[in-house]
Amino acid sequence: MKDKIPIEKTSLSHHIARPFFSAAKYSAKEHGYSGLLYRDRYLSRLFFDYILQKIAKSIPINKVRIELHRMRGVKIGNNVMIGPEVVIDDLFPNFVIIEDGVSIAGYNIIFAHNKPLLYHKTISESFVAPVKIKKNAWIAIGSIILPGITIGEGSIVAAGAVVTRDVSPHTMVGGVPARVIKKMELSNQKPKT
Repeated sequence: MKDKIPIEKTSLSHHIARPFFSAAKYSAKEHGYSGLLYRDRYLSRLFFDYILQKIAKSIPINKVRIELHRMRGVKIGNNVMIGPEVVIDDLFPNFVIIEDGVSIAGYNIIFAHNKPLLYHKTISESFVAPVKIKKNAWIAIGSIILPGITIGEGSIVAAGAVVTRDVSPHTMVGGVPARVIKKMELSNQKPKT
């Protein structure tokens, strides 16, 4: 089952186009499924996660969005806001950790895996790695966070940014790829005005 996979960077095989049931069998093993009817259990879980993600993207109630993503395996703290149309990794949601007080605006994408074609094996690694969004971080609208990234405590990811590297605590980043815009000064553990 997905929950048996350790939450650490793990190599994956590169993508090879396969017939549906052959691909499902292979993916089930890659996700840690084994035993009787492992492929069917994997496909059931994949379909269930797909439905939960679709509902979570469009439902207008934040609390319900949070619970639906938790049901998918996303680890979410308290007082979190997840906006509409947010995509949290379709295949490895259990690799996404969102701590207390985080705000994720709408239309964001959070990836926990990278699985390029076998053709690109020499130029791009295939892996799954945890994405950690630390306490009180704010992810503005339309951002993309790539696998293995940590967004530091109290940081801001500006609208439309593509985060390809870790973001230090109390730092604002923006752009494609995201770069440091400014470091925030703190007073009593909160950003200074």
